[in-house]
Amino acid sequence: MSHFLLMLRVISVKVKRDDGFHIDLDDYLMGLLQVATELSRLAINSVTAGDYSRPVRISTFVAELDSGFRLLNLKNDNLRKRFDALKYDLKKVEEVVYDLTLRGLKPEDSSLKKE
Repeated sequence: MSHFLLMLRVISVKVKRDDGFHIDLDDYLMGLLQVATELSRLAINSVTAGDYSRPVRISTFVAELDSGFRLLNLKNDNLRKRFDALKYDLKKVEEVVYDLTLRGLKPEDSSLKKE
């Protein structure tokens, strides 16, 4: 989750609402979960467009996001329900990567270091 904390610093998010730009923690976490859903769709569309390295990078990111959310003690609310959907998003992306691997289309690790 260190990438996410760095992102908060880059956009100058303040802890207190009175100090400047502020995002509630629940809203920020919900946004991250929605990003995972959109990335799972992008993984499928990337393969259709012939970009076979992007789904692998997306898989790594969504897996890291999932492991970060597993550290949180979420109660039964909307955030918990959205976190449950993250598992399905991760599964969808992993299936795309698995299919690429089976078809011999998964790129070598050295080609994944694109920024």
